[in-house]
Amino acid sequence: MIDFHPTVVGPGKLHADHLQEWFEAGAADGFWVTPDIYEDGIDAFVDEVVPILQERGIYPTEYPGRTLRANLGVPHHYGPDPRTGGGDQ
Repeated sequence: MIDFHPTVVGPGKLHADHLQEWFEAGAADGFWVTPDIYEDGIDAFVDEVVPILQERGIYPTEYPGRTLRANLGVPHHYGPDPRTGGGDQ
């Protein structure tokens, strides 16, 4: 049985282990992180989990580009995309 919405509760290492297990198994190539509703939820994740993943080499410490477009390797273009038929008007 697959749990599509697993919930991990515990210290940062436990979360990092869980994310790494899924990533290395090829079960995921990225994650949506939904921190708890408390004000420190995202801070705790960034301060405790991200450094562990960076130490393990599965989360980048630097990005090659200055923009999301550059980091994803998406070519820059202006106006309608001709592939959608919008460029013929």
